[in-house]
Amino acid sequence: MIKSAVLLAAGRGKRQRPFTNDTPKSLLQVNGRATLDYVLAAVLRAGVKRVCIVTNHLEEKIFEFIGDGSKWNLSVTFAHQKELRGSGDALLSVPYQWIRDEPVMVLATDYILEEDVLLELIKAHEQYGAEITMSLKECPVNELMVRSSVEVDSDWRVKRIIEKPKRDEVLSPYAASVIYIFPHGIWNYLPRLKPSVRDEIELPEAVQMMIEDGYKAFGLLQPAPKEWNFMTYSPLENS
Repeated sequence: MIKSAVLLAAGRGKRQRPFTNDTPKSLLQVNGRATLDYVLAAVLRAGVKRVCIVTNHLEEKIFEFIGDGSKWNLSVTFAHQKELRGSGDALLSVPYQWIRDEPVMVLATDYILEEDVLLELIKAHEQYGAEITMSLKECPVNELMVRSSVEVDSDWRVKRIIEKPKRDEVLSPYAASVIYIFPHGIWNYLPRLKPSVRDEIELPEAVQMMIEDGYKAFGLLQPAPKEWNFMTYSPLENS
């Protein structure tokens, strides 16, 4: 059972401007609900009990939206990412005191998740006997180049992952969504990461290091998250 999750909610949402000038991207609404609400509902459905939400941009609005977490029956801690330097750096912002010697789920908060998506990932994690499990989605090449590319074998074991590959580096049609289950060992790899050519501390690099060190990583192919469409978003009222 996965009891803990880190939710990444620090980004400025540059691609969603001007909506994110005044509203954090995780609080942009789709069908009357913030994307963060969709994520929290899926987290609860998956059996998670405690979350750490990493924030930066307009974080006071996220604090106000979440409150003490009781609306979702979750124990909530917040962590401040000082500089927006990638998903790996966001995890490095999590307080040491919050971390437990147990697996942890890590996910972005700008996905519109069906409630069972994370539960399905946990079931796959258990069935694979995996140490790392990631949600995969099939993407066209141009989208892979701004996300990631993941090489898997016939049993869906992950052999390699590249963040934002060049066209000739694309490994497969599959990209890793920012939806992972990690063993406790992830916290030992994060401090070893060096800035990428984009000057970011990138989580997929830690995943690749763990795979090369023998960690068993598997992918679960899931429908692409219903990520925001500019025409469906509107800022939250009174936020």
